[in-house]
Amino acid sequence: MHVVIVGAGEVGWYLAQRLGAENHDVVVVEQNEVIARALGDDLDVQTIVGNGVTPSILQEAGVDRAELFAGVTQNDEVNLISALLAKDLGSKQTVVRLENRELRGTAGQHLREAVRADLIIDPDADTAQEIIELVHVTGADEVYPMATGDVVVIGAVVGENSVLAGRDLAEIGPTREWPFIVGAVTKEGETVIPRGNVIVNAGDHLRVLTSQDAQAETLRLLGVEQRKVSRVMVLGGGAVGFLVAHQLQREGAEVTLIERDHRRAVALSERLRWITVVEGDITDTELLREESVAAMDVVVAATGEDTANVLACAYAAAESDAFTVAVLHRLALLPLVRQFGIDAALSPRTASANAVLQHMRGGTASVATFLESDVEVDEFVICPDCRADGAKVSELHLPHTLLLAAVVRTDGSSEIVSGETRLYAGETIVVFARPSGFTEIQQAFT
Repeated sequence: MHVVIVGAGEVGWYLAQRLGAENHDVVVVEQNEVIARALGDDLDVQTIVGNGVTPSILQEAGVDRAELFAGVTQNDEVNLISALLAKDLGSKQTVVRLENRELRGTAGQHLREAVRADLIIDPDADTAQEIIELVHVTGADEVYPMATGDVVVIGAVVGENSVLAGRDLAEIGPTREWPFIVGAVTKEGETVIPRGNVIVNAGDHLRVLTSQDAQAETLRLLGVEQRKVSRVMVLGGGAVGFLVAHQLQREGAEVTLIERDHRRAVALSERLRWITVVEGDITDTELLREESVAAMDVVVAATGEDTANVLACAYAAAESDAFTVAVLHRLALLPLVRQFGIDAALSPRTASANAVLQHMRGGTASVATFLESDVEVDEFVICPDCRADGAKVSELHLPHTLLLAAVVRTDGSSEIVSGETRLYAGETIVVFARPSGFTEIQQAFT
């Protein structure tokens, strides 16, 4: 598949990395020569230095034969115009990053229709939603609802008191006692899709799939402490912080929001009348202490400054038992997250890339990718007369780069998969996979 991406920022870079790993023909257009050269050195993709709204540049990128075009710069106007040009030049599908709230609403409907974009994404809104999911399941550092919410993928570090510690996965097979399946294990920075001989130790990071009903029990077995969320501090009143604070307040939490910019703080206090808005610097530890950071259940740092987010969350983690979430744009800071005791880190790149991958793959109902590994979770509707239709899982002889985790039946019931599970057309299958196994998934299920 030929893919053209305009913009080599965090979303474009991550998307190029994911699609390149699946052996797609990827071309990235980037105006900044230094960034374009760095991306070309890092990834096995073609880069073109130029403006994404220049027709000759898009033609050079091969947009006329592109099956997917993605305009994902930080400039809405560039994304809209480049997508319109791409469509006129022959691109089959177009994706537009659009962050302006009015353009995403009814006021911008005619413009969006004129551009004929197949998918509109908003990294800020996607990131805010991921934060909300984490707050609903405090203790986990990754939460991805799958199959319209019937099952959920949870990422968490195995606690010292977990009953799983010291057991191998053959012993922890999905049963009534163990209402989940382990899809990925990370030990000392290396992630594998595990088999039965892998031993779980305290400190390992597991990604498990479980049902919504068994979510709390699964976290208890992992040794993860959950807490009731009553008081929340949001650090940063930008788009992400605003959306998080607004939603959590609507859900009944007592929210304090800290914003450095005076005009923004005043505007927020007028819009968020039931939220305490404080003007100040989130790295001012005296201010955090005065605003009772030690009494918070959750602290979310969502400014555009990664260093400030990490430092503020590190202070909150040291001063309290709060569940801390830091938004990161530069992944070089990820090692500091666990080192400083921060519970979770999120990036706009994954949420937006998940939406693009889901759209591009057509038959995929949902996609979840992760910051620290190339393992992903994919969701497929089983097609009639495909290899999986009517077959037992053990009969499919899938490679070790894949792990079938759960199936959602046509009546809405879900079950964790075993070798004896029989699959049928119309059902939804949830799969842990590496990019190299994606072709095998398509051959089996679509």
